Amino acid sequence: MSVFRVRKIAFINFGLLLIFLASWISWYIYPLARSITKEYNAVEMTDGSVEYGLTKELGFLSEDVFYGKVSYAAVPSLFGGSNIPFFDKIYFQLNGDSKCTFVLYATDEILDELAEWYDFSATNASNVSMEVRAVKVGDKYIVKSMESTEGELSWEFLMDGYHFYWCFLGIGLVAFMFFVGLVLIIVGVIHKPYRAENVIPLNGES
Repeated sequence: MSVFRVRKIAFINFGLLLIFLASWISWYIYPLARSITKEYNAVEMTDGSVEYGLTKELGFLSEDVFYGKVSYAAVPSLFGGSNIPFFDKIYFQLNGDSKCTFVLYATDEILDELAEWYDFSATNASNVSMEVRAVKVGDKYIVKSMESTEGELSWEFLMDGYHFYWCFLGIGLVAFMFFVGLVLIIVGVIHKPYRAENVIPLNGES
């Protein structure tokens, strides 16, 4: 097999790998990104104008509000505690309702902020009453804020410090990987090796 043939196959395989990884990462990004788009609503005002809002003050948030105590909490075994955006998260339920599962996307910064007033692993975790605001995506609820009498994870803290920032970087990374993978596949498919013509033999014969 020629060197070019090996390189051609390598280009195509590496391109397919990048596209696969981009698709895999986008599957993890989607719930969080979709929760943001569902929050961003256009509201027609009384004067006929249209206003757009993503803050509590404007009151356009498409959130569900829940009250209760944590009855179940779990961390994914593969990426739990990894501090990797989109992969490190906590699942929990309130009031024993197994049909309503919340997803808190976690980083060390978020967990440190939460630890000041709540710990999912504490023995008294199920005794703390809280308010949870979340947006439903699929069969899960993406947490936008948590609050109890002891403290809170504010909407601004989660959205500004995590959701917007990491969604922007994640989507950019996925787009870049997909584009590079597509370019490599195209190069591998259409590129042909250079073939020299009219080569003069070393012995001088024509």
